[in-house]
Amino acid sequence: MHGIETLKTRIQSGKKIVGASVRMWASQADIDHTLSLGKYDFLAVDAQHSPFNEEKLANICQIANGIGVPIQLRIKHTQFTFLIGNMLDLGPSLIEVPQVENLRTVKDAVDNFYYPQKGRQSWGPSRSPQIAQYPDRLDYAEWWNSHGVLWMQLESIAGVIQARDMADAGADVLSWGPNDLAFNREANTDHFLKTDDDCIEYVLEALKRTPATLCLRTYDQRQMDRYEQMGATMFLDESNLFVAPN
Repeated sequence: MHGIETLKTRIQSGKKIVGASVRMWASQADIDHTLSLGKYDFLAVDAQHSPFNEEKLANICQIANGIGVPIQLRIKHTQFTFLIGNMLDLGPSLIEVPQVENLRTVKDAVDNFYYPQKGRQSWGPSRSPQIAQYPDRLDYAEWWNSHGVLWMQLESIAGVIQARDMADAGADVLSWGPNDLAFNREANTDHFLKTDDDCIEYVLEALKRTPATLCLRTYDQRQMDRYEQMGATMFLDESNLFVAPN
C-alpha cells in the first residue's frame, strides 16, 4: 500500500511481502475478489506470456491505484528496458524484467526506471501512482525515486551467480523463473548449482546484507511455507490463475 511505511521500505527491511497475480483485463469485481482471498501487498500482471494491451494496463492500474494497491508489470522481453518509462506512465509501481543475465540490462533498467538525477526517465506521469498528491515535477520525481520497485528475473545460472552484483547495481527484487532455469541447468550439468533449491539458497545467501530480496512465485500455501522456511520473505501467489509455473 502507499503509506508512511512504503512497500519498498518493507521489502528492504526484510518484512514478509505477498502479492497476487491477476489478468491484465481484470475488472473492479475481479480485483475485489482477489483481494478478498488474502492480505496482499500488491497485484501483478504479465506481458511476457500473456496478451498485452496498453489501454487494459492503464485501466487496471487506475482501478488498483485508486484503492491504494500497487501494480507490478512483467515486461514483454529482456531487451525492452528502453520502454520501461513508457510503461510506468500507464500506472505500474513495480517493473519486472524477465531473463536477466548481465549487469548491462540492470543498468539500462535503472536508467529508464528512475527520474533524474538517479536515472533518465522522461517526464510525463499523467497516470502514475500518487501524481495528484505530488503535482510538482521535482516533488514527484523525489517521491517516485524512493517508492518505485525494480525487479530482475533470474532464469539462468549466469543470472543466479550475479545476484549480488545485480542488487548492488540497483535491483530491489530478484525474482524466480524455475522452468527456464531448469532448461539452463540441464545444459550445464557440471555446474555446482545442481537443483532449483541450490540456486534459491545461493541467491538468499548472496543477498544477505543488501537491501534487495528474492521473490518466489508460489501456487499453494505449502509451497510458500517451504520457501519461507528456507529464508525467503517475498512471494507472488499465482494460485488464483490456475496456471503452471514459468
